[in-house]
Amino acid sequence: MPRFTNQAQLRYGNSVTNSNIAVGEILEVLSMTKTAVRDQYDPNGPITYVISILNSGTLPINGLTLTDNLGAYASGTATLTPLNYLADSVKYYVNGVLQTTPTVTAGPPLSITGINVPAGGNAIIAYETQTNAFAPLQSESTITNIVTAEGGGITSIRRCCRRSNSCNHQVCQPGSGY
Repeated sequence: MPRFTNQAQLRYGNSVTNSNIAVGEILEVLSMTKTAVRDQYDPNGPITYVISILNSGTLPINGLTLTDNLGAYASGTATLTPLNYLADSVKYYVNGVLQTTPTVTAGPPLSITGINVPAGGNAIIAYETQTNAFAPLQSESTITNIVTAEGGGITSIRRCCRRSNSCNHQVCQPGSGY
């Protein structure tokens, strides 16, 4: 976490007095994880993702936008997207209570706007995608998709989740900087 120092200086005439040095640390108030419900994907198969956002602060954070790149990757000069958002699949909960569906733009990228996280509370957003013709099907292939939370006066948060088509475990790296 970033640290800061602060010191004041008072001048009066030819006299100069320095205050004590205050040292602090900026703590992360909002945290986010992204997980996939199934351990692997199949051709044209569904993948359900669950995003959990926790606000450990004393003020609500309102108006967040989540953007999921749906696994987009470069292939030559083109960008291919191996996942399609399944319409009307978003479920949005605040502190465990189902809320009105936020605004969804199917994309790619998938965009979900109007997410609010109360002080000391959480928001859960679940949605389904489906693999398409651009999903790699070779043994040990993976789809890496990235979700970003922005807005509400916060610094953007990014999380990645990797799904394999042939492994028996989830390959996610929360907090990896993706």
